Amino acid sequence: MISYECKIRVRYGETDQMGFLYHARYIDYYDVARTEMLRITGTSNRELEESGVMLPVLKVESNYRNPAYYDDLLTVKVTLSQLPSVKMKFDYEIYRENGELIHTASVTLAFMNSVTKKACRPPQWFMNILKPYFD
Repeated sequence: MISYECKIRVRYGETDQMGFLYHARYIDYYDVARTEMLRITGTSNRELEESGVMLPVLKVESNYRNPAYYDDLLTVKVTLSQLPSVKMKFDYEIYRENGELIHTASVTLAFMNSVTKKACRPPQWFMNILKPYFD
């Protein structure tokens, strides 16, 4: 299992008329945390793309418990619980600075060959990077 925590401060332009973090922005926050988690393992989305593999989103599930507000400092925790196959599922928890859990989510991505646009297995080099986290 791999877990990573990323701090993100809610910017004014990310809020709606009610002063809440706009619901679609949560997906951006998932992406930031997931991208940074891959970096700590020693790889990146860019490296996957350069090797001919894309990661389209198959499914997003968001559970809004309490709103986030402008200037809140949030902790986005992302977890990869299983080694990927043709899919990778990431789970998310978002906490307010006081430790209150305000949001949970999951995002499922697929591995896709960038030329054929068909599902594929993750590259072996990518699996070699992730495997030690699951031993």
